[in-house]
Amino acid sequence: MIYDAIVVGAGPAGTTTARLLASRGASVLLLDRAHFPRDKPCGGGVTIRAASRLDLDLGPVVERTIYGARFALRLGPTFDRRYGQPLTYMTQRCRLDAFLAEAAAEAGADFHDGEPVREVEIAPNGGSGLGLTAAVIVRTGAGSYQARALIGADGANGVVGRALALRPRLEEAVALEANVPFSSDIPPDWREVVGLDLGGLAGAYGWVFPKGDHLNLGVGAWKYAAFTLRPKLAGLCRRFGFDPSGLESLRGHHLPVRVSGSPIARGRAALVGDAAGLVDPLTGEGIHMAIASGDLAARAVLRHLAGEAPDLAPYQRAVDRRLQPELTVSRKLQELFHLAPPPYLALMRRSDKFWLLFCCILRGDLGYLDLIRMLGPLRLAVDYFAASAQRRRLARVAAVLDRP
Repeated sequence: MIYDAIVVGAGPAGTTTARLLASRGASVLLLDRAHFPRDKPCGGGVTIRAASRLDLDLGPVVERTIYGARFALRLGPTFDRRYGQPLTYMTQRCRLDAFLAEAAAEAGADFHDGEPVREVEIAPNGGSGLGLTAAVIVRTGAGSYQARALIGADGANGVVGRALALRPRLEEAVALEANVPFSSDIPPDWREVVGLDLGGLAGAYGWVFPKGDHLNLGVGAWKYAAFTLRPKLAGLCRRFGFDPSGLESLRGHHLPVRVSGSPIARGRAALVGDAAGLVDPLTGEGIHMAIASGDLAARAVLRHLAGEAPDLAPYQRAVDRRLQPELTVSRKLQELFHLAPPPYLALMRRSDKFWLLFCCILRGDLGYLDLIRMLGPLRLAVDYFAASAQRRRLARVAAVLDRP
């Protein structure tokens, strides 16, 4: 049997691609190296925008609904802000990914968990042309499978990207996270708010995310500052009233940020989600872009199967046209915020309009491009100061790397 598509990786990007393809009649094989349910390092926040794009009821796996945030600037005094509508949903990847994989299987995809891919062989012509013969052979410990299209959803260091010599140019951030079990001495208001410590980490932030039976605490930074994460995580715990010695399940992970224009498709193969580096630079959130890229990949595969496109190049063009502009603006806002965080935190605390704007962006009611359009001529100032901030950051990075 030749599948229409093989999808490697059963996170939100891979399961979305597989589910949408199968629901439209394509034969799909969905592979993941881990046995499900499996956990994965991730804050586990699903934005309202991401949830609405899924077109699935996530109620069975939502553990907390967030209505506010507790802010700190560089582990200083905290202040709370609340909103009248849900800001985001909290889940665990072990539950979310299993739920999404089950939805893909129910749509008709063949789901093989616990089956790591060992080798990918691409057709000599890269799968070009309008013919629908097999473009790829995927070998696992259980056997070999052929397909007309291949989707890599197996992360930034996945086997698909390596096999295709398809390595998007990335700016890498890293995160370190752990859990604190809920206990009677943890105030109940933590069940509807997230904690955010801003301005004290190179390019990212610290967080406290409530789940059903625990709090997930984490810190992130650009990769060059990875050595700061352990002490920063301990400081975050103390700032929000938790004992660092009580942390459980300590683990780290990468946050790949795509450089605009980087290749994410070749012939009849493409990368989605983290494999393509589609992480929001400002927030570090990747689930929304994972779902969005999975949607675009499924559309491109269907066009190819229908004989409307010779390969999956339309997928990359769709990402560059519809997703990358948002990520590019997010990248500029990230640089701008980390140039001088205190004024933004002061506005967050004192300005209801600024807080409302933050909530609308977080929920997805407004996009980053909408924000830039609202600024009018001031967008030129954003470009200028973001570029200036980037130059200063790169100079600091060079100084750190040149130290003996």
